[in-house]
Parts: sequence; structure tokens; C-alpha cells
Amino acid sequence: MRWLLRQVALFLLLVLPGVAMAHSPIEGMDSFYSGVLHPALVPAHLLALLTAGLLIGQQGLKRMQPPLIAFLLMLIVMLALTGQLDIALEENVALGLLLSMAVLCGLLVALQVPLSPLLLMTIALVTAFLVGMDSSQPQLQGRAKLAILTGTGVGAFLLILYAAAAAEFASRAWQKIGIRILGSWATASAFIVLAFTFTAQKG
Repeated sequence: MRWLLRQVALFLLLVLPGVAMAHSPIEGMDSFYSGVLHPALVPAHLLALLTAGLLIGQQGLKRMQPPLIAFLLMLIVMLALTGQLDIALEENVALGLLLSMAVLCGLLVALQVPLSPLLLMTIALVTAFLVGMDSSQPQLQGRAKLAILTGTGVGAFLLILYAAAAAEFASRAWQKIGIRILGSWATASAFIVLAFTFTAQKG
């Protein structure tokens, strides 16, 4: 158990610095590629997308296709709205909701719970909504904003797609156990980030 906690702590030390640049382009990098990396460098986005993807992939190839398509369409709509209107959730609200989604999905992955198509679709749509609403770039204009938001859409979809594919391809018993362990690690990580954020706010 101590080994697991150390690994989670090390993981968080590596990814938490991304919070500071969560909504800013990466200095010296093209806006599009900065957007592609954006979901992977923001812990709340990464955990929500990873756990949602694993959960969708656990349901099997046929059942994973509709929620992935729904996720992509919702993400496109939300990024378009954020780009045009510069709307966004309050940072602390978005962080709490994304991490709560990661905890929920991670627990379901760890327990390997079969879900109804409606619930699976809802999880995909809510995840896309939250990621889109937390990807506003009001400091950018014109082509730079379009490029970074397009990159964000590509990066987010690739993350959830690869996670879903990894879970779906896990056909052997030990591979399925590995996916469930990954889900439990992601849940623990989300809890730690939530606690870290709550403590920082109170301090």
C-alpha cells in the first residue's frame, strides 16, 4: 500500500506543474501542438479522459462506438462555443467536477461494472462538456485561438480513444486486472488532487 501511495505521489509531482499553465499556450510551441498537449498536461483533464476512456472500452467494441462519437460531437460543439463566446466554468468548479467525474469513472473501471448504453452515453457527453468548458482561451484571438482549440479537441479525443482501445483490447485475465488497477490508481490520484486543491484553497 505504501508503495502505491509513493507511486501516486510521484505521478502527481510530475503532472501538477501543468496546473499553472492549464489554459495558456506552451511557450515556444506552435498553437496547434500546444493545444494537442493541453489535455495531457492538465491533471483534471487527463484523469477524466483516461478514466472515461477506460470505462467506455471495458464495455466492448460494439458498445464503445456510440459514446465515443457522441463525445467527439459534444466536444466540437463546446470548443466552438468557447471559442466564439469565451464562456467557461469557474476554474474551481470545473476542477471539482472533472475530478469527481474521474473518481466516478475510475471506481466503475476498478469494479468492472457493466453499464447501460444510456448511462455510458451520458458519461461521454458530460466529460466532453466539462473538458470543452474548461478549455477557454480568452487571451488569444483569430488563428491562434482556432489552432489551439482545434488541437485541444484532437488531443482530448486521442486520449479518450486510446484509453478506450487499451481497455477493449485487454482480453486476457491479467490484462483486465491491469486495467482495473489503472482505474483504481486514477481514482486515488483524483482524490489526492482534490484534497490538495481543497487544502490549498483553505490555506
